Amino acid sequence: MSAASELFYVPVAIWVAAGVGLLVAYRKSTPRLVLRLAAFFLALWAILATTVLAWVLLNGGVPAVLALVHSPLLLFQIRWARVWLTGALGALAVFTAAFLLNQLVAHGLLRLLPVSEIPWPRDLARPASPTSLLAFDSPEAEAFSFTLLRSGVREGRWPYRHDVILVSRGLRALLTPEELEAVVAHELGHIRGLDGRYLTFVRTLARMMAWDPLLAYLARSLTTREEYRADLDAARMTHRPLALARALYKTLSLPSSVGRRPFPALLRVSGRHGTREAYERIRRLVALAETGAYEGEPVG
Repeated sequence: MSAASELFYVPVAIWVAAGVGLLVAYRKSTPRLVLRLAAFFLALWAILATTVLAWVLLNGGVPAVLALVHSPLLLFQIRWARVWLTGALGALAVFTAAFLLNQLVAHGLLRLLPVSEIPWPRDLARPASPTSLLAFDSPEAEAFSFTLLRSGVREGRWPYRHDVILVSRGLRALLTPEELEAVVAHELGHIRGLDGRYLTFVRTLARMMAWDPLLAYLARSLTTREEYRADLDAARMTHRPLALARALYKTLSLPSSVGRRPFPALLRVSGRHGTREAYERIRRLVALAETGAYEGEPVG
């Protein structure tokens, strides 16, 4: 194999290194580092996956798959440089579409939902970055957050990022002020962890590439990790983990027709997996309250 052909191994080597780094950082490091590593890992994986798909389509489908399984080094020959370029352009197109779709949905929600600004919780520190706390008119118990790109100039940045936390009328009526504050703190934990920038994008990408089981697994794992981490951040900000546990339990106790919409909300409790995850979050919050393990830890 020529030296030029060996250059095609570089993306694979970097991808493997990023995967190892992601595994090491998954439990120990800050959410920002983990999500950035995950985004980089997925970018390289998408290039590799779309390149393999393009090569298979150009070389006869099922027979090409069998040939590639028998001799995977076929893909690293210099004569397939155009296929690698096609894979990179295909991955870029998927990334761009996922980003635009994510922003389109977020902006569309603000246009479709009648929203109004509500007071920030009195005992919760407001972030320095542009952040809006909005209520929308829905009887269902919902809360979610996302990050928008705005076209104006703010703090010397164009475009600038604007974080939004949305809570429903039904949730405000269901919860006490302390519980609502805990929910807002949970969503603020997502914002501080850059979930609106990275995790939402990863989930959108996983839906667009539904044929890829690795993407789906990574999106689920990161989502669960970030829910637990945002709960911990909320406990650190409010010093009342039981308030968030009560809020979660109240939403779980609602009739099955209430509080179930396909948004990245406070609870993804549709189905058995979502319910089990919610009860696990409650268990963890109760343990935090009993042990005080969240005290004295930095937020962010």
